[in-house]
Amino acid sequence: MSSGPLLDKIGDRIALDREEGDIAYFHVLALQLEYFTKLVTAGVLACIRNDPEERHQYTLQHRLVRADSLGEWVNVLNAALTGPAAQCFVPQAATVVRHLTERVGEGDWRYSAVRNLQAVAEHFGVESQVGAKASLRQMFQIGAQVRNRTKGHGATTSAECGQVCPLLSEALARVAADFELFKLSWAYLHRNLSGKYRVSPLLGGCNEFDYLKRTRDIALADGVFISLWSTRAPVFVPLVFSDPDLSDVLVPNGNFKAGTFEALSYITNDVVRKDGSSWLDPPGRLPASESEGRPSLEQVGNTFANLPPVPVGHIPRCGLEDLLCEELTRTDRHPIVSLTGSGGIGKTTLAIAAITSIASLEKSPYDVVLWLSARDIDLLDSGPKPVRPRVVTKKDIARAAVELLEPSDSGKSNFDAEGYVQECFEQGAAGATLFVFDNFETVESPADVFAWIDTHIRLPNKVLITTRARDFVGDYPIEIGGMTDDEAHELIDQHARRLGIEALLRPAYKEKLIRESDGHPYVIKILLGRVAQERRAVDPERIVASADQLLTALFERTFDKLSPAGQRVFLLLCSWRVFVPAVAVEAVLLRPGNERFDVTTALSELRRFSLVEEVQPPEEVEVFVGVPLAAATYGHRKLEASALKVAVGEDRKVLMEFGAGKREDAHRGVLPRIERLVKTIATKVSANPKALDDFTPVLEYVASRVPKAYELLAYLVLEAKDTKDCREQAKRYLQRFLEVADVQEKRRAWQQLADLCRATGDVVGEVHALAESALLPIVRPEEIGTFANQINNRIHELRKGQGVDEAWSPEVRLLIEQVALAMDRHIGKLSATDCSRLAWLYLNTGNDARATDVARIGVQREQHNEHCQRLLLRLEGRHGNPWGPLFNAQ
Repeated sequence: MSSGPLLDKIGDRIALDREEGDIAYFHVLALQLEYFTKLVTAGVLACIRNDPEERHQYTLQHRLVRADSLGEWVNVLNAALTGPAAQCFVPQAATVVRHLTERVGEGDWRYSAVRNLQAVAEHFGVESQVGAKASLRQMFQIGAQVRNRTKGHGATTSAECGQVCPLLSEALARVAADFELFKLSWAYLHRNLSGKYRVSPLLGGCNEFDYLKRTRDIALADGVFISLWSTRAPVFVPLVFSDPDLSDVLVPNGNFKAGTFEALSYITNDVVRKDGSSWLDPPGRLPASESEGRPSLEQVGNTFANLPPVPVGHIPRCGLEDLLCEELTRTDRHPIVSLTGSGGIGKTTLAIAAITSIASLEKSPYDVVLWLSARDIDLLDSGPKPVRPRVVTKKDIARAAVELLEPSDSGKSNFDAEGYVQECFEQGAAGATLFVFDNFETVESPADVFAWIDTHIRLPNKVLITTRARDFVGDYPIEIGGMTDDEAHELIDQHARRLGIEALLRPAYKEKLIRESDGHPYVIKILLGRVAQERRAVDPERIVASADQLLTALFERTFDKLSPAGQRVFLLLCSWRVFVPAVAVEAVLLRPGNERFDVTTALSELRRFSLVEEVQPPEEVEVFVGVPLAAATYGHRKLEASALKVAVGEDRKVLMEFGAGKREDAHRGVLPRIERLVKTIATKVSANPKALDDFTPVLEYVASRVPKAYELLAYLVLEAKDTKDCREQAKRYLQRFLEVADVQEKRRAWQQLADLCRATGDVVGEVHALAESALLPIVRPEEIGTFANQINNRIHELRKGQGVDEAWSPEVRLLIEQVALAMDRHIGKLSATDCSRLAWLYLNTGNDARATDVARIGVQREQHNEHCQRLLLRLEGRHGNPWGPLFNAQ
């Protein structure tokens, strides 16, 4: 039998229940058969290629999450293997499909397994038709009939169970050991915050998944995956559930209601409700999108195009439309232009309006415009509606282009559609061609499709891409944000007239609509639609909070594409909807106790997907980030069911200490937020000094980006604990602050550092700080004398206590010399006492001659100045300093 928890755990249960007698043994074998039926069906469906046209995989999965009987699982398995969906299996799954559908005779283990089940069925009076040849899928069909007879409508005896258990056990053992699907590697993949994957083997060696442990460039959902033989990309099995620790394995068990369904463990009998929101849309073929484009090329001015019509009630966004028109009209630069922005922001409408204007020009730069839509959701005034995308893969793109352009040899059997489209990219389709790919992020493998387009497109042919993701920006990205206030007012007035609610909208309410929606046109329309329903000016926040379909349509796909790190940061920002410094977010998430990850990259990812807004205060490097109302409401709802809820809650508590702020508060800069944080911490520390340890890493990170915070951190440390270690720590913080402080700040910080050095007995450090203070360009001549006196006193104290300290460095000597020179430049203004201080500086650096000259100048200015007189007596009467110079003269 294959090794792994997927099959071994149910085997462990069988070994235990077998000891309870034949009835218990039969019951657990029947559960194993039921479990295998569901595993096989879920695995087979995972191997069906997602066909957006007919949606076979979705339709079958839609049935399974609602299936309340094992018979429905068997029906779905047969539909997948023999119905229209059978044409959509990925090629690598051919062996698995053949193992289930191939009719085999005696001598094949599959035939033996089916005959064993037939024998079991006969024991219970269940009719089953097995001929000279049988396919393995029949085993699961007979198994469902046996289960219905014995569990649903029977009362099996111990004797009956004793007779059938060996047959059933042998059949299941052969399936576990020899069925191709169970020879593949199954693993639970969990993407860490670092972007790499934790691979938890469910079945087989799973060496095929090892590359995921080393890369950050592949985005897969957390869940169960199967690695097929001939492909590196694993297939997702959404209907088998586990966790990174492989504590259990669950499969759907019906009871679908309120958007959730039961998932049952055949190993532990646990039942868990699972999210069924992915299967809420009706199954089967969907209608085409309103913006799909016309089915054939029509003449627009002098251009042939299949453009969709400009939406009714289009509000011109003149600045953006003019920019796009200018860029698309130029066919000598930027072959790939992109419109990026959040869902519903107006990218498609903007593109249609601009291209229609260009095509209508008397001298249009394009002979042909091909509009190819991958849109799968239409954002209608009545709400989001799922639609059928026209193109999803390169094959779809090629087919659609051929249908529109109708090349003469397209009917030939050897016609290469993809090659033809590549030639159109390079040479144009009957002249200069503009290719438009709407909703590009929904195509399959968008990075590969983009690389294909980028490789072959040549001017004067151009490509326009509309996308929510900024990963495919091409040569000239144009970012689409919310409407300007004037545009938003025009939209509100127009929509209000159409809905007949003009009297309900006062100017203040309109302003609130624009502010809370951030000028998002679709959100504005939804808000006005709710006002029309309730016939009153409903608070926008309440409307957005209740608009589940809106939030899902705008953000679900984007959220799913985020890395785990991006999701973590997004949920934190949504948990507290304010504008906060980005550095605060980074500091909070990188504190000890949190898993390390690249927060800066995660924030950049959120910016690429238009999930956060940025405000940069004037003359500041640091930016503020916030989440718009609709995105924040979606994220807050997502957080409620997230495993990250507790961790995000702890991060939020720390982030809140920076203080709340609105967008307009950002102009004050980041420092007031840091000062508020320090004050809050100081209050906490005054009651509990140990609390400082929790906040120190946060403040240190903030200070690494905003060095002025080092000064605040130094004061905070001194206030918290008056110990030598804290003073030393404060000294280090001040030294870091001095690396970037301006002149005024340096004067204060050097003085503080000098005081700290004196308190810690660091005479060398104190002299260094005093010398630096004296050399600041804003220091007056008389102030230099004060610093000189302090330096001389410290040197005197050092000599009295220790003699000459060998730790004095040449750099400090040079600093003292520079102080002496700076003071000497003002010799004409110095008092006699200051002359004595300058003379001592020279004396301490070994320059006795200049010390004598300066002392004499002092006596000339004040004949009875005792400081200068004593110094001259020492120098002239005793031939120099009796202790010798502090530094050897050089």
